[in-house]
Amino acid sequence: MSSVKVAVAGGSGAVGIPVIKELLAAGFLVTVLRRIGSDSSSNLPESSGLSIREVDYESIASLTGALQGHTVVVACFGVSAPIGSQDVLIDASIAAGVTRFFPAEFGTDTQNEKCIRLPVFANKIHTLNYLKEKAATNPSFTYTAVCPGFFIDWGLEGGFLVNPKAHSATVYDDGERLFSVTTLKTTAKAVVGIINRLEETKNRHVYIQDALVSQIKLIAIAKKLDGRDWDITPIKSSSAEFDAYAELKKENPDAQKSLFPLLNLSILGEGYGGDFSAHLDNKLLGIEGFSDNELEHLVRKYL
Repeated sequence: MSSVKVAVAGGSGAVGIPVIKELLAAGFLVTVLRRIGSDSSSNLPESSGLSIREVDYESIASLTGALQGHTVVVACFGVSAPIGSQDVLIDASIAAGVTRFFPAEFGTDTQNEKCIRLPVFANKIHTLNYLKEKAATNPSFTYTAVCPGFFIDWGLEGGFLVNPKAHSATVYDDGERLFSVTTLKTTAKAVVGIINRLEETKNRHVYIQDALVSQIKLIAIAKKLDGRDWDITPIKSSSAEFDAYAELKKENPDAQKSLFPLLNLSILGEGYGGDFSAHLDNKLLGIEGFSDNELEHLVRKYL
């Protein structure tokens, strides 16, 4: 078992659980930071290498105490977390001597100029800027922002971008725009790979993918597998963007009409950098990607 201790914040969610499992499988000692009074640890794996520490996420003292002796912190909070929600965790990590921080990125390209301007990523951009500032003034403190693109297994199960169970999709523009997709398991393996390659991955974004697909390609695979027709609703990216911003201007905007369309736009919109294939770190991290047969097998699971 490795002597490296890794703390995971937001460990009970869709990203956190796979990350914890892969860290444990790789022999790391893992501490899950649980908000005081929360009972969200019921779905955590059982392991002698796993411990749970209750913390006050708004208290530097509480977090610093919990992070003593840890080398790495992985934040796995959701995209809807408020702006600045990781600042105290970052400050506590520095105070505790943590040397690598993974912000709650795990999505599309937040170095892309168009993505940066999307309000749905305001917290991510704030956090990245905060990390850069802290890393510049604390040389022993570093960060890595992991960009896996679209979580294809999570998305197919939930019917996002395409809905295999309902055989339906809202297709953006012509549906042929390519975008990078990765499973949650591969993303978690990438976190392990980065911890094993700290020097090559410090203070930068790391890009991974299991496959490069389009909405039309995924639909074609599904049709090939079960022969059923799909209910297709076409939409222009420009219209989706206009409607999402109009919804955001309302006093109580509906996330289904604002948050999710903007997330879709960051993946499917022209110029948003959803295709990572030109700058992948797969080879560095030992990620092979999917063959056509493996991609078909994945889609079949959700039909």
